[in-house]
Amino acid sequence: MEPRLRKTPGRTYYESTIEDFALNQKARDIVDFLTESDEYSDPYSLHLQQNAWANQISILKKYLSDKKGYIFFEYVLSRVNMRIDVVLLMDDIVYSLEFKNNEISFLEDDIDQAEGYGYALKNFYEVNRDKYVVPILIATKAPDIACSDGADLGIDKLFSLFKANTNKMEQYIDTIRAKYGSEVIYTEDDLEQWINSPFKPNPTIIQSARSIYMNNQVDEFFKFDAGEENLKITENTVEEIIKEAKNNKKKIICFVSGVPGAGKTLVGLDLAGKTRNDITKDLPDAIFFSGNGPLINVLTEALGRDAYKINPDKYSSKYRAVNDVKAFIQDLHAFKQDIIASKKKNKIDENVLIFDEAQRVWDEDQLEAWLTKKGADKSYFGISEADLLLSTFDEKEWGVIVALVGLGQDIHTGENGLGVWFKSLLEKNIAWDIRLSKEIFNQNADILDGYKDRILNCPRVMENSGLYLKTCIRTPRAKNLSEFSEALLHNEPEKARNAIEKFDNYPICITRDLREAEQFILSNTKRKERCGKLCSSNSKILGRTSHCFDNIDNWHFANWMLDENGRDSSNSMIFSASEFNIQGLEIDWALLGWDMDMYYSNGNWHEQKMLTPKRFKESTEIQKKHILNSYRVLLTRARKGIIIYIPKVGDFEDKYDVSKYLDSTYEYFKSCGIKDINETTNIFKRIPDAIRLPF
Repeated sequence: MEPRLRKTPGRTYYESTIEDFALNQKARDIVDFLTESDEYSDPYSLHLQQNAWANQISILKKYLSDKKGYIFFEYVLSRVNMRIDVVLLMDDIVYSLEFKNNEISFLEDDIDQAEGYGYALKNFYEVNRDKYVVPILIATKAPDIACSDGADLGIDKLFSLFKANTNKMEQYIDTIRAKYGSEVIYTEDDLEQWINSPFKPNPTIIQSARSIYMNNQVDEFFKFDAGEENLKITENTVEEIIKEAKNNKKKIICFVSGVPGAGKTLVGLDLAGKTRNDITKDLPDAIFFSGNGPLINVLTEALGRDAYKINPDKYSSKYRAVNDVKAFIQDLHAFKQDIIASKKKNKIDENVLIFDEAQRVWDEDQLEAWLTKKGADKSYFGISEADLLLSTFDEKEWGVIVALVGLGQDIHTGENGLGVWFKSLLEKNIAWDIRLSKEIFNQNADILDGYKDRILNCPRVMENSGLYLKTCIRTPRAKNLSEFSEALLHNEPEKARNAIEKFDNYPICITRDLREAEQFILSNTKRKERCGKLCSSNSKILGRTSHCFDNIDNWHFANWMLDENGRDSSNSMIFSASEFNIQGLEIDWALLGWDMDMYYSNGNWHEQKMLTPKRFKESTEIQKKHILNSYRVLLTRARKGIIIYIPKVGDFEDKYDVSKYLDSTYEYFKSCGIKDINETTNIFKRIPDAIRLPF
């Protein structure tokens, strides 16, 4: 058969069967073909690259002479500016090979690069979901002693990085093939399907904000497997509403709602980003603001760090860079203070406000308490926060408020969810049109029965299904995580069991052994992933049994979310985050401590305010609602998996018989289909030293 040189434009520089590559094609022809595919290198860099290709080809031709499968040179990872030196597809295993020609050591940046390639191949491409993925960093001149002598295998079939020289690379691959390989005969159709597999990464809110701030939109940089309920549909819907308001001189409020993790904040950030990055100014100016202080602090700190690192000449300090970011992401409380201090009729310059966590609006009493502290004019007393925000448009011809609503996530005193908005719109601000999806009433998280009929029968209300996001993108392997958490928290164990059966390799386990829980979380957290402990702010017993459940303070929470290591980092598992810290954010692996503020007994949940580990008080209905909402938030923060830890209380300190309530809570979780770690065998356990090589 005549040897073929071929590539897939935009995905590979070169692709071939291994047999054809190793036995039929000439090394010089392959280098020339790769050179024709390179469009960006200057002559000197291209010369070095050609030498590197020649060396890789020589090494691989020798090793692959008796192997079968496919080989790809310069495999391009779509839209993330990554290009893998070599990818091998053999025995239904994917190998990512990153060569460092003539290097004698493994540099930190190279390790990050090679690990990133393996992570992307496993997590960004659907076709690799059930395949083993093996990243290998090859420093061709490294001594044997510097190489890996073993690598762990994650529950998702992704190996941790192998560090190898040329000889060790061959030994590692042979050992993995022997232990994990499957004899597979690939067809041309199989190859086409694999190489053209759609790109479906799952970025965190922080990664997405960074992309948006650096002049990219979420829609262009990321694609989510969210069916028809994806972010683009919702963004288009909101943009059409903004155009309608501007063209027809209307005032419209649109409520964007959805399940936890569906991407509501991303919609708001992307809309604000389009305004910020729009050179033509076709889009009206918009402000993105939130009353979620920890979210604002984390995002501004992350973007400020990036801006200072990228533009040190522009910013004399990180503090100045962070201040610059605050024009893009604004704090609601500072925004309110500016409103009450303004003497202008037009209290804001913008016509579009994007309000994240809009369910957290204050009622009249809470706003009056805040205004009193600020010394505000008494003319503002007797109104809610919704009234105040809507009033900023009184002197404008047109305006839009995009209210991003997380149902059942109001957790602060004075936050009464959508009811505050609906009361204001129905009774005071009758000049406003309302856009929402009727799905907003289908969740039992907020008590809206008193408003449902009035809203749906109001002539100013128009329903639009594009304003509801029902697909969770935070946890693609447990898209129905919110369904599970709702069933768990509303005493529906059968429904919870049915939901958990739909999870696709998303571990959710329970334990009474803290050390075992910590070991599971830490061993499954890969480099560049984030793990951490979570617990209710009302927790008391957890802190007594383990000081590692002391909540991080607000001043250091940005470090908890952003630092890779150190005492304040979530990865150190020293401090925990509460529902107030973590709302609107996410981590990869969570260890959730469950305390006595919400316990299961005699067939029902009970919520109570904890004063000390031994003192409780009867809670009001609104306090009970906030406690339940706190656990709803905590249960939906983990992207990769979650361990729920219920402490054991020693008899010597259990004069109030607390242990029996913790025991009954543990048994309820098991009735909902959550297995104890010890009962999961190896289903969800990371396999340490999966390849312990004998040389």
